[in-house]
Amino acid sequence: MDLKDFVLENHKVINLVKDRVGGNQKVDMYYGTLDYATSRFHTILIKLSQDKLQEVQYQTEVRECFEAIQAFYRNVQRYRDWPRITRPFIEIILHGIGTKRISKIKKLLNKLDN
Repeated sequence: MDLKDFVLENHKVINLVKDRVGGNQKVDMYYGTLDYATSRFHTILIKLSQDKLQEVQYQTEVRECFEAIQAFYRNVQRYRDWPRITRPFIEIILHGIGTKRISKIKKLLNKLDN
């Protein structure tokens, strides 16, 4: 997958964050996480587009970060749209993705800064 493809696929995440309707504190928190993760990821893509060698070197990590954002996005949609009885289970999934996988985005950004 090319860097451009990552940006195009994340377009639906950006639109969700832009067009959100507030009111539910938990959902707003999840939207905030998506916003930060997506902006950091796009910063990573900009830095990698300037250096082809780094792009090849960090290709697998970039793919993992992209998949983490997409998984978080899908589960936020589920949390918002599915019946209330499923919300505790989806919260556990979101917490796991947020702590284990989304944090890799910040680590990769710090690696590229140094």
